[in-house]
Amino acid sequence: MLEVLLNEYKARFNEDFPLAKLAGHTEIEVINILYDCLENNEKYVPGKKIENKFPDAPKGK
Repeated sequence: MLEVLLNEYKARFNEDFPLAKLAGHTEIEVINILYDCLENNEKYVPGKKIENKFPDAPKGK
């Protein structure tokens, strides 16, 4: 799912998602951020509060 969202972000905004800025976040947190960006058609803004769209997903480390 992460790869699909990263590809969609690049296609929509014509730039790579700044994944390096989210070092230390879990994969599900990154997925939620990407999903929110795409759902709202907005580029990533650091510090934006994101709702967990997938509360039943494994949390990971």
